[in-house]
Amino acid sequence: MNLIKRYNQIMGPKDERLEAEENKSMKVGGTILLIGSVLSLYYAIMLDQVSSTTGQPIFTALGEKLIPVHLLLVLTILVAGVVSLTMQTRAGYFSSHKRFAEVDQVPWDFVSLFALFCGAIVGILTCGMRIVAEVQIVGLENVAWMGDLAIGIIFFIMGFLVGFAAITLTIHDAIKRRRALESELED
Repeated sequence: MNLIKRYNQIMGPKDERLEAEENKSMKVGGTILLIGSVLSLYYAIMLDQVSSTTGQPIFTALGEKLIPVHLLLVLTILVAGVVSLTMQTRAGYFSSHKRFAEVDQVPWDFVSLFALFCGAIVGILTCGMRIVAEVQIVGLENVAWMGDLAIGIIFFIMGFLVGFAAITLTIHDAIKRRRALESELED
């Protein structure tokens, strides 16, 4: 809880209008995520059910012809995120906190911290999940520790670059859109 309080102190109070817009975009994104996840789960259940009733095991050559459930989940997450982000950007903001709600230029300190956080999460998760997978598949004694660490570093760099580009473009587009909306209101 202290971390959340500290975050709110740094970010400042929220703008009520922007918070309402943010809630609307999150509601749409959450609905897409929920419906897509339920449909993906139902598809997985049907695959298992048909496989067991027909005596055709999925983990054979047959499985290569099926639509993988994880692909549907990834698409669902991607669509939910893009729709929510697009709605926010079109409304002319990227944060409901007043500190960033009406910026006129990209706050590079925030962008850098965000990108660093993205890179760290992606790098640590990639390295950690690879190690867990290798322990399960080849055993602890055959884990490629240095290889997994190198892959984690590469994914850290990729996560940093993608996070940096994504948040920079999002903020830039939100600023442009806000200026366009303000000029329309003045006319």
